[in-house]
Amino acid sequence: MLNNYFISPHNSLSSFVDNYILCTSENNIVTFNGSWPASNETSLVFYLADRPKNHITEHTGSMLANKSNCVIGLLTRPNGIVHFTGKYHTFMIQFKANGFNKIFRIPMFEFTDKIFTTEDVFGRQTNDLHEQLLNATGIQQMAFFADKFLLYFLNRRQKTAPVYDGITAISKDLYNTTVLFRVAQYAYKANMSVRNFERRFTEQVGVSPKLYTRLVRFNEAVKIKTMQPGKNWTSIAYECGYFDQMHLIKDFKQFASESPSTFFNDNPDLLKESFITIERTAS
Repeated sequence: MLNNYFISPHNSLSSFVDNYILCTSENNIVTFNGSWPASNETSLVFYLADRPKNHITEHTGSMLANKSNCVIGLLTRPNGIVHFTGKYHTFMIQFKANGFNKIFRIPMFEFTDKIFTTEDVFGRQTNDLHEQLLNATGIQQMAFFADKFLLYFLNRRQKTAPVYDGITAISKDLYNTTVLFRVAQYAYKANMSVRNFERRFTEQVGVSPKLYTRLVRFNEAVKIKTMQPGKNWTSIAYECGYFDQMHLIKDFKQFASESPSTFFNDNPDLLKESFITIERTAS
């Protein structure tokens, strides 16, 4: 079984980073094969023990092969099967919609449906962070090291251009509610025309706002079922803002290539994972 420990980032990063996550099998050897569906998250991932051995997808082959750390862009389609055997101990930095763009000032269309090693993106700057994470005594210390790494880039970015704007405000809102609105409503809230909002959102996030909100809704449905296995799909569909269960099934077939029930039948390990929130202590 995998344990997922969630801890929040530094307050200065809260508009851009969703969570730090340590996903671990502790000292146990585990084996799993899992489907990799679409995701609205852009993440920095550091494998601190064994790595996935193979990843099969008709689009890109073995995207995870030989990557000890990587940048995983927003994913708009199913990405095949991940195979793993060994000790799982992985640290992840999950960004809010435009968080990666705002911290690192990189056009997000370059990352959509792609995976790069961190060295490909940042040079050797992430090597020190990886070494620190490997030697950290726990998730509190990992969070401290991640904060230091990200704040270096954010502070440098703030000296050259503003990082807070209407898209950042909408990005933050999307993580605080399961109620999704029409694009025109988001544009109004961001104080932009619809056309300008769509253009800037796509630049900073990597996909159109309409597609992004669909990905958010789909991933929320997966999250609810994972954390509450007994909840039925009709309740989940309405809770996530779908018109009905058939509307939810349509998204599952696009983003996971399977119906909701088939997806979870094929990925039983998802329902065995635990989720633990850790409170930050003073650094």
